[in-house]
Amino acid sequence: MIWVLLAYLTAPFILLTRKSRTKPKSRRILIIQTAKIGDMICSTPVFREIKKGLPEAHLTVLATPSTKGVLRGNPNVDEIIAISTSDYRGIAGKLKLAEIIGKGKYDTAVCLNPNTLFALALFWGLVPVRLTILPDFCGTTFKLASRLFTGLEKHLQGRLVAETYLKMLRHIGIESSNFKKEIFISEEGKSKAEDFLKNLDMPLVGIAVSSGNKLKELGVEKLSALVSGLLDSVDCSILLIGAGADKKTADTVIEITGLRKNVINSCGKFSLEELPGLIAKLAVFVGVDTGIAYMADALSIPVIDMAGPSDMQDQRPTGAKAVIIKKELPCVPCSHSFKSPYECEIGTRECIEDIVPEEIVAAVLKTIGAGK
Repeated sequence: MIWVLLAYLTAPFILLTRKSRTKPKSRRILIIQTAKIGDMICSTPVFREIKKGLPEAHLTVLATPSTKGVLRGNPNVDEIIAISTSDYRGIAGKLKLAEIIGKGKYDTAVCLNPNTLFALALFWGLVPVRLTILPDFCGTTFKLASRLFTGLEKHLQGRLVAETYLKMLRHIGIESSNFKKEIFISEEGKSKAEDFLKNLDMPLVGIAVSSGNKLKELGVEKLSALVSGLLDSVDCSILLIGAGADKKTADTVIEITGLRKNVINSCGKFSLEELPGLIAKLAVFVGVDTGIAYMADALSIPVIDMAGPSDMQDQRPTGAKAVIIKKELPCVPCSHSFKSPYECEIGTRECIEDIVPEEIVAAVLKTIGAGK
């Protein structure tokens, strides 16, 4: 709260400084998206539609080190700045971020992460046009900080966040309702995937081993039952997908299911930049509502998405062959785009635990039209 009050006190000086500043020769736009992989992928329509409407603009994306790989190869992004928001706490950190933003001499900022840090940094960074979302869940401090933006687009429950993003662009003269996600396959990723999966002649079913939010995870027991159920029901190969930290979990699943040769552990073997090349090889992707599900959806791969606690009205796979498995419970959804718990408030995780492997297997068989 004290930082917002300080911003109000410095407002006259900031406005005078901005008026005396030399305008850049060409349009420079900053987009801020420091959320997780899935959120970044769901933000890609914003990059595309800005470039489509303002092709001469230089587009910079402020991202985290863990998500910048999603952006590499995206023709709509001219520059990536990777930051960890934890490095910009306190007044010194906020001023440091404002200095970084100020050096970019941006005339417009589109902030997809509505928070106080970016409200202050963009204001003190002398960006003239500052747009953001007014979330359906926000506290008093951000409500005060939101006045530092020049344009707000209110997010309404029941609407995809991607739709709200695009409505926000109307403030800079861009009209669009095309929220199709995009991901781009690198030549290195394509070549690596082909080499990794050579000699496979059966449909490839990808299964996510984990989730960035542990509240959503299926767990080893359910994963093992899912793998066994699929292999007993259809002639296919199983690809276990995850980061290096998930390798041990994937190895455990393989051991429990009997060390079958057509179960492949890819955890940690592909970087985020390379991963689209691997995902593109799938006949279907299976996972909880997590980043790789949105990567598959952007690549038009059929997705079986276990919603768990997630609000599917906020964000969901939108492909024609996407299947969402969710349980109708009084406490669901509890996880929203702008309010994400990391522990079950009632301690049961029924939204995940009530999903049985047979239900997922049936959805896979229906999607790929196969069975023994």
